[in-house]
Amino acid sequence: MAWSQLSINKPHLAYLILGGFTSLFMLCSLFVKEKLYIGEATVATICGIIFGPHAANVFNPQSWGNVDQITLECSRVVLVVQCFAVGVELPKAYMERHWRSVVFLLVPVMTWGWLATSLFIWWMIEPLTWLESLMCAACVTATDPVLASSVVGKGKFAKRIPKHLRDIISAESGCNDGMAFPFIYLSFNLINFNLDARNVTRQWFCNTVLYECIFGAFYGVVVGYVGRRAIRWAHNKDLIDRESFLVFYFTLALFCAGS
Repeated sequence: MAWSQLSINKPHLAYLILGGFTSLFMLCSLFVKEKLYIGEATVATICGIIFGPHAANVFNPQSWGNVDQITLECSRVVLVVQCFAVGVELPKAYMERHWRSVVFLLVPVMTWGWLATSLFIWWMIEPLTWLESLMCAACVTATDPVLASSVVGKGKFAKRIPKHLRDIISAESGCNDGMAFPFIYLSFNLINFNLDARNVTRQWFCNTVLYECIFGAFYGVVVGYVGRRAIRWAHNKDLIDRESFLVFYFTLALFCAGS
């Protein structure tokens, strides 16, 4: 009966596992990454498998409710913060000076990778049709900015990569998550509308390309520009302290995720 006073619930177990794993990993992160050649994502995945429902069953998000919504929102927050970090870490006016290289990686290279990956998935998983394989391939074509950070971030191995390559990988990984939308929704609309060219073109071009991609990019530029001018004005007027200055970009990333 004494143990019932602890009032252990699901959020407490999540905090315990997340905080404990992060603390232990930080104590030996240099050894794991530079001696064992294992990245953070791999270690986190192994930890999730061990404590997840298929092993110890201590941490089971499936019992929390709508697991798809939880996964979606957690992924959105992680990606939007990492993409914002990529934009902050790039050199000044980088996209203006190197937009041709980024566009080349995002359009022809990414399209070829999407088609080639779909053929591999279609060959490996026989029940899938080619359209379904195209949708699966679109989900894995984009370079994850979280994984790319282990290559272009700080560390012994990142120093061996030339600076211009690290910058182009960072820029491409931050942009191509949004560029994956046309591939995903083109496949989805082809399946959903049974290859009806008129409906597919209207939904894909108007909703995905114009609204989600082009307007989304324009909206991000406006928010970033306004945020930069606002924080510069506050800094010049001595209205903002150092703590708020460091947290400002994180909160602005959360604002973008919600808006």
